[in-house]
Amino acid sequence: MSRIKVVCLITCVVIGLAMLCGPINQGVAMAESRGIASPATISLEQASPPEEQAPPPEEDRIEFDTKYPALSGAADKGFEFDVDVRYLSGSKEARDFDLSVEAPEGWLSYICKSKYEREKEISAIHLDPYGMKEGLVVVAAAPFWLYPEPGDYVIKLVVTSGEIKGSVDLTAKITARYGFSAATKLEGGRLNIKAETGKESYLPISVTNTGTATLDKITLSSSRPEGWSVTFNPEKIEALSPGTSQEAEVAIKPPAKTIAGDYMISLKFAGEPSSHADDLDIRVTVGTSTKWGLVGVGIVVAIIAGLAVTFMRLGRR
Repeated sequence: MSRIKVVCLITCVVIGLAMLCGPINQGVAMAESRGIASPATISLEQASPPEEQAPPPEEDRIEFDTKYPALSGAADKGFEFDVDVRYLSGSKEARDFDLSVEAPEGWLSYICKSKYEREKEISAIHLDPYGMKEGLVVVAAAPFWLYPEPGDYVIKLVVTSGEIKGSVDLTAKITARYGFSAATKLEGGRLNIKAETGKESYLPISVTNTGTATLDKITLSSSRPEGWSVTFNPEKIEALSPGTSQEAEVAIKPPAKTIAGDYMISLKFAGEPSSHADDLDIRVTVGTSTKWGLVGVGIVVAIIAGLAVTFMRLGRR
């Protein structure tokens, strides 16, 4: 009898478990049909990383990068801009791009591969999308012989291929350079003259503006032996434009009692804004006055005549 009870109890347990598992399986199936993952499914999906999606296609464009977009220098100095160029596109096809430079009128401008290959000008470049940056050098030179005013001048690099176009502005800052020179107008530019005591001797000189900007004023002065007179006409030069020259005259007068010989005079020049020219060291050879020379000649003639008369008288005796 007891065995029969045990068998019945086991049978009841089995039937109960079967009835309980049925709703669970149905719930899982319904959850899956509704898109709800089971705990086991969630853990497996979380263990696997999501797939990376490709970036959306970008609009085709040119990207520029330059470390020094602005350079400064005098008008007679060239400007060289280093520019990196890159092609960005959703396409995988490479393209050829035309290169050009837009510069102020009269400027010399071109593009080369590097500073070491300036003689090889280039007008086009082949670029791969999302490839490495390609380095270019944009060279621009102002017409310094026209003496452009100091200021900012825009140089534009343009890269085009069909409907794709990109450009970058580069700035050349021209600064003023002040300077001038002085020279004598004597034959061969020689630096020596002759003078007489108590009389003025004249030395023509020329002053030239060798800078790139106008000089407001140039002052002339001298370093001379004590008692000497050195004057300038004009005493100063006003507003000397670049590349132009102006003449001046120097009057040199040794004192009346100057001993004959060679003397040195230094002509000095100072300009505004701050600038200067090399000194002109002039050797002045001082001789005696013409009248004293005539007196000397007369004395010599008188002595010779006296000796001649003396010899004649002695010869008669």
